[in-house]
Amino acid sequence: MKLYKKSHKQKNQLKHLMLLSALPLFIFNSHAQSQQHGVNKPVESKTQQTQDTAEASKIESDKSNPPVFPTVTVKDKASEEVVGNVAKRSMTATKTDTPIIEIPQSISVVTRREMDMRSVQNFTEALRYVPGVTVDQFGFEGRGFEYLLLRGFSGLNTANFRDGLSNSAVGFFTQFITDPYGLERIDVLRGPSSVLFGRGDAGGIVNRVTKRPSATPIREIEFQYGNFDRKRISADLGVVSKDGTIMFRLVTTALDTDTQVRFPNTGGERAGIERFYIAPSITWRPTVDTTITLMGDILNNRSGASPFYIAAPDGTRTNVLQSDPKFTRYAANQASFSYQIEHHFNEIFTVRQNFRYAQQRGRFQDLFTTGFNSIDQPTLADRDAYATNERLNQIVLDTHLQAKLNTGPVNHTMLLGADWNQTNLALKYFQGYASGFIPPSIDILNPVYSQPIPRPDVLGMNLNQRIDQLGFYIQDQLRYKENWILTLSGRYDRIHSKDNDLLNVASIKTKDSAFTGRAGLTYLFSNGIAPYFSYSQSFLPQPGISSDGKPFDPTRGSQYEAGIKYQPVNGRSLYTVAFFDLTKTNVLTRDPNDETGFRLMQTGEVRSRGVELEARTEVLPGLNAIGSFTYLDVKNIKDTDFKGKMPVQVPTTMASGWLDYSFGALGIDWLRGFGLGGGVRYVGKVFDDQENTSSTPSFTLFDATLRYEKGPMLFTINSSNIFDNKYIASTFFGRHFLGTERTVIGTMTFRF
Repeated sequence: MKLYKKSHKQKNQLKHLMLLSALPLFIFNSHAQSQQHGVNKPVESKTQQTQDTAEASKIESDKSNPPVFPTVTVKDKASEEVVGNVAKRSMTATKTDTPIIEIPQSISVVTRREMDMRSVQNFTEALRYVPGVTVDQFGFEGRGFEYLLLRGFSGLNTANFRDGLSNSAVGFFTQFITDPYGLERIDVLRGPSSVLFGRGDAGGIVNRVTKRPSATPIREIEFQYGNFDRKRISADLGVVSKDGTIMFRLVTTALDTDTQVRFPNTGGERAGIERFYIAPSITWRPTVDTTITLMGDILNNRSGASPFYIAAPDGTRTNVLQSDPKFTRYAANQASFSYQIEHHFNEIFTVRQNFRYAQQRGRFQDLFTTGFNSIDQPTLADRDAYATNERLNQIVLDTHLQAKLNTGPVNHTMLLGADWNQTNLALKYFQGYASGFIPPSIDILNPVYSQPIPRPDVLGMNLNQRIDQLGFYIQDQLRYKENWILTLSGRYDRIHSKDNDLLNVASIKTKDSAFTGRAGLTYLFSNGIAPYFSYSQSFLPQPGISSDGKPFDPTRGSQYEAGIKYQPVNGRSLYTVAFFDLTKTNVLTRDPNDETGFRLMQTGEVRSRGVELEARTEVLPGLNAIGSFTYLDVKNIKDTDFKGKMPVQVPTTMASGWLDYSFGALGIDWLRGFGLGGGVRYVGKVFDDQENTSSTPSFTLFDATLRYEKGPMLFTINSSNIFDNKYIASTFFGRHFLGTERTVIGTMTFRF
């Protein structure tokens, strides 16, 4: 069913898309006409996703013979730029292949090796050892939602990026989720980053880099079993043509598991998860100067109850879930198609174009409590039911031209680009029953589940929403005498949004525009020390309306950051320390007068100050370490009701450390192949309400891993929260959010 008719505005948007799409084709044609026949001199190709280099062998053929297509030999540069748990380069911060030590902003990279080493099972697990990032603030999350905070600000949707393109589209429940098995690495860029990526929040972005074909493809099949009857099978398969010009990869995984969400008085019935993911990709290198990659993926996700426990009238925790195992369902089907084109004209000019179309269809239903029944029945909690049908589409297109120039003693890496981002949402929200049916209440002393509850059929909301963003950006990385690096970036965004209330026949249109910028200065010492200072901005329109019926104002972020990065010359380590002062305006928070917890309000201005430390290093041969420390001072500074108070769920202090040792470094034959690792995570206390009258205490968790590798076989046992600390992640709105319990997972991997 078509959600919108084509309007004159949409035709203009299509023109923008056609112009952006045609730019590389025009350049390709112009370049082709100016080239002579034969094989071009190889030009180093650097991309964020593959970071491969291509070299062409010289072909000498007799003029009487027909032309022979050149054989292309491809080196896998990704392996050269990742040493152990340390990544040396990234394109996330600048959209150019830049050494991390030269980026004037905090950035952390979670490598594929680290994810495998810790047997990461969901996306937020991968970020547990990253400074400045708070994950799982709602405790255990089995539905697939990726809750996280960046420097104290929510990044649930606004920080969601994949392969350098925004994946930040959201409905009531619909939002794009990630299967970590399909990722090559995760880049966490902290602080305002709108200057290259458009609409984004003040805390930063998390860029998920997808697995794609490589010159040395991994071929593996993986079997996994764990507690809560967790069963998963995965495969990662790739092939390369003989001449190296075509590479193919297929990544797929299927999961069937119960969870720690257990319903009392049911004989042990638990909420489960069923998930299927498949992602084929193909790369074609018609010449050594041109790379074309096509990618697609499908992710089907089915999950049971939300992990929300009812608090007793006196506020104490119970083990009673507000949901029902026979009623609550979260079902989403998402898919995407994308392409990436890169072409090198010569040693100066490179053009890139990235495109993705993504969609998700969701059908959700759940229960929520509305308070306790009466004085006569103080333990009987009333419940209400709701359901949604949602459709979410997003189109993102980014085209930029890179130029490497020299002007006297100054070397320039310049970037000029434009991007277009459109999201469309169709939402139907049902709450109530035409028959007058009322969902049964639940007694927290003797809960009864699996009662018949029909899906609500009274339409409460019928909304369509479209957001269009068109942005233009420019950047120059200036290097002077190999020591001074000045990064200057600027961007202009124009955003149009339209909210149609089809039930009440009402429409709200908003137009926003903004300039954002970034300036950073880095000095490189010969011993690997690099101090830096930067200023950056963010801009984020906020769809929706306040309780008075007015659209929310856009939020702006600005940050000053100073720090030092240290990477020993020819070493296998990276150390960073960063101090920052970050301010965000027009902040949205949950309305304390809304019992559902879904309604938002604007509270004014929030300031986040703090320090982050991170170390990724090889201490000794075979001994790798990861360490992080974060101190945050986050406060409302202009709000009249909560001025001087700290936002909920934001810890003041976080610290983590991980050690991993490969016994093969000892040179003892019978110990070869064995490895052992362990980690500790500390999260400080958080406030439960915006008045800061109550808090949830801090907690400390321990993780461990044991592995053995023999030939093509790798066996690992991983445990998270190994001592099974029963902790509460946060408490508010009359609900307790329990932390993730101990998980033990065994994985058998065959690589061939």
